[in-house]
Amino acid sequence: MPASDPLKSTAATVSDSPRTPRGTFTLDLATWDGGRFSFEEVRGKKHLLVAFWATWCDPCKAELRNLAMLYPRFSSKVEFVAVSTDGEEEMDKVRAFAIENALPFPILVDPAKKKTPSLLPGGDTVPYLMVVDKNGTIIAEHSGYEPGDEERLARELEELAQE
Repeated sequence: MPASDPLKSTAATVSDSPRTPRGTFTLDLATWDGGRFSFEEVRGKKHLLVAFWATWCDPCKAELRNLAMLYPRFSSKVEFVAVSTDGEEEMDKVRAFAIENALPFPILVDPAKKKTPSLLPGGDTVPYLMVVDKNGTIIAEHSGYEPGDEERLARELEELAQE
């Protein structure tokens, strides 16, 4: 794929997170449509996939569309959420993207950027994806997105769903 391809970003990597001690992951944010999502609602019941993204990021948007296609296959065992790293001035774009793409999972927002920077390496590195087991331990992290990454992710989620 040529380097100028707008969907190409940093190669995906998987690693254990030294930032979060076992079982301590937490996430509690507003949704774009006025609701709220808290990992505490699904802790112990479902695993969690967290995709950090921004409206200016083409690889992020491609990843979310592909996650929407994986969602029905895994939604009974894995909760999916997308966390926008956009600021207040881009909230209309976040809403428009969520509606236009009929994303089936919660779109979380932190327009004042009070919580999301502490969850992301570097504060705003997107796309960035985390897989958290149902006990609150981050078990995989992926930085960047390239078409086809969702196939590897599907294999990882399939294995996780067996637990």
